[in-house]
Amino acid sequence: MSDVLLNYLPYLLGLSAFAYTCLAVFIAQTSDQNSKNVISFFVLLIGVMVAGSAFSYGTLDANTYGLGRVLSFFAAGFLPLTFYVIYRQFTVGAPSTFFLTVLSIIPVATTVLAITNPMHSMLWSIRMLPGELQVSDLTEHWWFMRVHAPFAYGLFGYSALALILRLPTIAPAHRKTIVLLVTCAVMPYAIALSNTFFGIGDQAFPFTSTTLTVLFPLYVYATVTMKVYDFNPLEYKTLFNHVRDPIIVLDNEQVIVCANKAAEELLDAPEYELVGRALWQDFPEAQKILQQAQELDLTQTLRLNQKATYEVSVAPLTGQRGQQLGMVVVCRDVTERRKAQEKLTESEHLVRTLIETSSNGILRFSNDSGKDRNGFRCVFSNRSAESFLADSRGTLVGMPMRKLDAIEPDRLIKHFEDPETADSGISFETRTQIGDKDVWLRVVAEPVGEDFSVTVIDVTQRKHNEDKMLADALRDPLTGVLNRRGFEQEGQVCTRDQETGAVLYLDLNGFKSINDRFGHQAGDALLKAFGHRLEFCLRTQDVLGRLGGDEFVIVLPGVTVDDAKHVAERLVQTASEAYIIQGQEIKCTASVGIALMPKHGEDLWHLVSVADQAMYNAKALGEEQAANDRAAYIAAAIAS
Repeated sequence: MSDVLLNYLPYLLGLSAFAYTCLAVFIAQTSDQNSKNVISFFVLLIGVMVAGSAFSYGTLDANTYGLGRVLSFFAAGFLPLTFYVIYRQFTVGAPSTFFLTVLSIIPVATTVLAITNPMHSMLWSIRMLPGELQVSDLTEHWWFMRVHAPFAYGLFGYSALALILRLPTIAPAHRKTIVLLVTCAVMPYAIALSNTFFGIGDQAFPFTSTTLTVLFPLYVYATVTMKVYDFNPLEYKTLFNHVRDPIIVLDNEQVIVCANKAAEELLDAPEYELVGRALWQDFPEAQKILQQAQELDLTQTLRLNQKATYEVSVAPLTGQRGQQLGMVVVCRDVTERRKAQEKLTESEHLVRTLIETSSNGILRFSNDSGKDRNGFRCVFSNRSAESFLADSRGTLVGMPMRKLDAIEPDRLIKHFEDPETADSGISFETRTQIGDKDVWLRVVAEPVGEDFSVTVIDVTQRKHNEDKMLADALRDPLTGVLNRRGFEQEGQVCTRDQETGAVLYLDLNGFKSINDRFGHQAGDALLKAFGHRLEFCLRTQDVLGRLGGDEFVIVLPGVTVDDAKHVAERLVQTASEAYIIQGQEIKCTASVGIALMPKHGEDLWHLVSVADQAMYNAKALGEEQAANDRAAYIAAAIAS
């Protein structure tokens, strides 16, 4: 029975290859978006690989076998590259064309070698025996073992692992899609790896293609049902769920991608039920705002139901390269505020009481037509507005608008003098100086008959919070020093603004053995203590960053060679002092390399590279010699 199945296996593989090709065509025709084309090409390559096995397995014709191997090597070379592109598009953005061209060199070379294999037998060799076609083992060939296999398995494994590690940064509603994609890709990869390098199973049997044939229903489910090609992941942090205002992220088709907990309460549904649904499709007002928000920041107020009114802010969401990813919708419950505003009209006394006690500055401006055309003057201001904008010259009432620089008067005058915009409101944020304080104000102006009112809101605290979030993004969460991105930003400013300076590259000697002996928690504590010691030895203008692992780098702007040597010696001496970690005394020394500016260059990363190489040259002295003659060690640590 098994022999009968094996005899029909090539036909089954051929049918599977045709099915995968049809699935690829289906994905390609669904949309012309680039991400979907990549998924389509990935599925097509799977079909090519299975087709190659259909031709080569069980055949007695050398030419047919060669055709199958060409298809298999072509697909096996470009599948990892395509999967890498999928990983990049699903996370940090598509790689550059130049980088993809470089990565394509090995797959192209492998394909050319496969086509020309009868001339050199670099990938396989064939012996014709009576009733049998004897083919060499792939592991016997140098190109496959030293070039093709490390590239293909390495790139595929890296892409899968990187995608898995990014799961915590992807919205929970999308993780199922990513897990399904990785599962479909990793299972054949693991089987191929086991068969090729660990000798599990007969290497002549097409285990990988057979596995892909078995997984075809799962690929259909991933594409037709889960629509993995439609996935457009958006990273967000824990803070996203702690914002009290409902926040909803939409894709370019105005379909919900993710929502925070406040949005779940607003829409009365968990996130996994909201994903994929059109936002507020029963509310034409909301749809109109969303359609207008493709390239503009909009803030409007609308009633979502009979009980609540929300201020809806819609802003476009763009990627790192300026591509349109969708939009962000922020809702703020202004129900009570709106009710209060409606009641204000019932009593002038109540209106003035509420306005005067408002924490926001409120002003009204009128066009003084008796004088120059641009003579807008303030006819009313509340106490908060006086505290925001008034100076020693007295009250704001009667003051020309042009003197109120804090609210950008020229911008307001231009808006309310233009007949096309005078009947609409305007909202913007501006930075100004009030007394000796640097503050951010949000200015909201709306027409009131022939006049217009201006509301001034202090958003300084919010701006400070945003600045803090940005600063946290540039810090290493373990040690608190700058991460690679933060170091690059501040380090480049230092090297650009200074004519002289030095770059120091440091790492901990024997850090891996400490990790193995005392555990990773102790290793993390050691790194944190090491970073604090480095900070203690530096000036405020020096830049310290952690590049990863136990590798730290420092920019010393404006120092001489002797200064750099002195700092390096102090850093190495301080690092060599015993650490008390988890109640245990741990001794760990540090190595340093020094690059000088402008002697060794002026580009930051070039100087880092030079200092890195200098550190490894200094390591050649040995720890004992370095400890006995610290000055000689520091001299050796300076790049030649």
